[in-house]
Order: sequence, then C-alpha cells, then structure tokens
Amino acid sequence: MKNWLNKYFMIFVASLALMSCEKDEDTVTVRTGTEPALTVSATNLVLLEDEKANDAVTLNWSASDFGYNAAVNYTLQFALKGTDFAAPVELNAGGGILEKKFTVEELNNLINKLQVTPFEENEIEVRVKATVSKFVEAAYSDVTQLIVTPYLAEPGYLYVPGGYQGWSPETAPALISVDNDGIYKGIISFVGATDLGFKINPARNWDMDYGSGATAGTLAEKGGNLTVPTADTYEITANTNTMTWSYKLKSWGLIGDATPGGWDKDTNLKYDNAAGVWKATIELKAGNIKFRFNDDWALNYGDDDTSNNILNQGGKDIPVTTAGTYEIVFDNENEDGSVTYSVTKK
Repeated sequence: MKNWLNKYFMIFVASLALMSCEKDEDTVTVRTGTEPALTVSATNLVLLEDEKANDAVTLNWSASDFGYNAAVNYTLQFALKGTDFAAPVELNAGGGILEKKFTVEELNNLINKLQVTPFEENEIEVRVKATVSKFVEAAYSDVTQLIVTPYLAEPGYLYVPGGYQGWSPETAPALISVDNDGIYKGIISFVGATDLGFKINPARNWDMDYGSGATAGTLAEKGGNLTVPTADTYEITANTNTMTWSYKLKSWGLIGDATPGGWDKDTNLKYDNAAGVWKATIELKAGNIKFRFNDDWALNYGDDDTSNNILNQGGKDIPVTTAGTYEIVFDNENEDGSVTYSVTKK
C-alpha cells in the first residue's frame, strides 16, 4: 500500500512539472513599445479662415511594436513649446491608424485650444503616443516642432434638447464655447419641468448626441439621458476634450410676503436664453418682494430708489401695492454692469 502511494505521489508531482513547463512556454514577454517615427507634410503653417475647407497638413507615423500581437492605439499630442507636454491637447487617432490629415479649420480649432495668440506665429510641439494598455508604459515619438499662425476661432455651440422643452434640438438652447476650445457653458432652466432628462447635441438634429458615460460626469456618444436633481436653473459645462460634463445651481428667485412662498420659499425665475434675462409670470399679493440667488440671502437685491428700476445689492424691499398677475423681469447682464428689473401688471 505504501509503495502504491509513493508511485501515485511521484506521478502527481511529474504532472505538475509538465503543466508548469507548458505554461512557461505560453508566457508572453511585454516590453516597452518601439518609438513611432513621426513625419509631417509641413512645419510652417499660416491658417486662413477663407481657406478653412482646404487641407492644411498631414501627419504620418510608423507602427509601434510592443513584442506581442496587440491592438496599438495612437494619440496625437499638441503642446506649446517649452511646456514639456504638461497639459497637451490630444486627438485620438484610433487603433492601427498611421495617418491623420487636418483641414485648415480642424487644425485651427485644435491649435486654439492651446490658448495661442491669433494672427501671430506660435511655436507648437507635436508627438505621437502609442499605447496598448494602462498597465503597459506608453511609447512616444520624437517631438516635431511646428510654427502655426492661426486665425481667431468662431464661437462653438452645443445644443441641449430635453424633456423641459419637448426634446426638440431645433429649438433647444445652446452651450457656447467662446474660444471654440472644446469647453462649452450655458444656463439651462428646468423650471416647471417634470421630465429632467436631456442630451447634448453637436448639431440641431439627432444625427449625433452625447449622453451619460460609464461613470458619473462622463459623456458618451448615444449614451443614456443626462439629468439634474431638481426642476431649477443650472449652469451646464461640457468638455468635449475630456468627454466630461458638470452642472451647478445658478438660480434667481423672487421672495417676499407678496409671493406665493412668502419669506420662506423662493419662486424661481426662468432664464430666457434668447433675451439673456430672467423671467416669470406670478400671482402676487399686496406686500413686498426681493430677488435672491440660489435660495440664499448671501446674494440678494432690493431697490433703494424705485424711480429708476436699478437694483441695489442688499437693498430695501420692493413694494407691490396691488394684488394681481405680474410679469417679472430680472436682468443682471447689462453692459454697464447695473442690475435692473421690471414688475409689470398683466
């Protein structure tokens, strides 16, 4: 019996050794990828707006080899000279792609994201980043120097259709990127809405839309509905460089014993994107009103001189002498910096 057990044990050990050898033969050695070799068709570029549809430059690079059969993804990185790519503007070229052609408009929009000076020569550095996994060190090409004279980028727009306005991209308010640098902001009012879902669209149609990504605060093409927590007014920010978005409460309301909520609860005003003012039609009682920001007294406006309709921060209560239906308009975007209002009986 003992001899039989010994023989069984030896066979078991031999089997483990054989399996170990077979596993070693299948081991893949991962190494740092070879550096892509980058070439560009031109290095001194003057970009003109009336030529924006023309080809500007073509970038080509060689494949990077990481020592095993894996899909290599290539990303173009652009940075101001001397910044050591601390905050590059990146363009994902995709897996297995070894060329990128830029039109004048595409390159101009990309270069403007670096906060360059328009109509002047700007020294730009570009390189290619090759990756196969977040666990494997990336490989980079040598840096190529460009001199680019861009034109002033026109503002960029994204549109925000949602349940609050009937899911209509044709009439949706816009987020604006003043420098067309991929960062868009705008004020969106969900006041009175029961459906708080929305999307962010690059055009006034449903050909493409951005919704919720895999994690909170991220965007994905044709993702699920984005949403805000309550039917209030928010400043929405979308960053198409990082495919992220965020919101923060930005709400002006009316408060006072003349309002439906008294001195305890604001009646929200709705932001009119076209006019750039805050509005509401409200049933008021005889009494007093004030305007305040984000349901808090830290920033509020009253009127110390009712003859000119100019508000004063922390000013006196505004009297409403007769009950009725009133249109309220609050304007804090006047060119002279003043904050004005009107209370008009309907």
